[in-house]
Amino acid sequence: MSSNTGDNLGGWLVRVRSGGADTLSCGGSYYGPILVISSANCIHPFRYQLDDASVVTTANAEDEDYSFALVDTVYSPEEFVEYRTNMDIALVRLDTPLKGTMTEFIRLTNTWATSATVFSTFGWGFDSLDVQPATDEPRMVENSMFVGLATCKKRFQAGFVADTIMCATLPRDMFDCIYDGGSPLVAQNELFGIASVGSTCRNTSNPGIYTNLMLLKPFINKIERGIRSGQLERRKREIRPQWESLKRSPSP
Repeated sequence: MSSNTGDNLGGWLVRVRSGGADTLSCGGSYYGPILVISSANCIHPFRYQLDDASVVTTANAEDEDYSFALVDTVYSPEEFVEYRTNMDIALVRLDTPLKGTMTEFIRLTNTWATSATVFSTFGWGFDSLDVQPATDEPRMVENSMFVGLATCKKRFQAGFVADTIMCATLPRDMFDCIYDGGSPLVAQNELFGIASVGSTCRNTSNPGIYTNLMLLKPFINKIERGIRSGQLERRKREIRPQWESLKRSPSP
């Protein structure tokens, strides 16, 4: 497995699902063997009920099935508050690495976005069901432009856009809009941000609100160090009562 291999954009794009098919989904970026970056706001409704949660790949060869891994733990900053934009990040720890010949990692950017930065965004339309139905195949929207934080703050209620946010334009046509929670904001094959709350495809004159990953690197590095050192242990999975009774029942 390699990182950002050529034009294979999407090998790192994943879905974080609360359960099986037709369940709540969040966008995610495959950052390391057992780490996915997503939005705390999107994952929060099911972060304490992870027994059925999984992460699913989106880029697969014709002779391969979708690869998936169970979610072990979700880490978010202590400063995060649900439905707010400050520190909106979730690091999703997997039970096992994702497989597949097209599966790859994405790099975090080491540069700050400027007015000259042009982004691509990815998603399925799960946050835009009032505009158009979602699709099982991910879509990409190109040519999103950087919007300065001061300008962005003026377009929303005072105090809503936190200082850990960066903003980018949405497509003029709402039917071209993709804004799934946790979905990546990418430029030059590097991950700059993840979609947070606050924008919808119903009004694309407002900018999209994304967590600025340049500002969240200390948190990401802290979680990585904790996993590598063993300080952050794996979650102890509980055996559900119905499975426990089946385990004890004698075979016919």
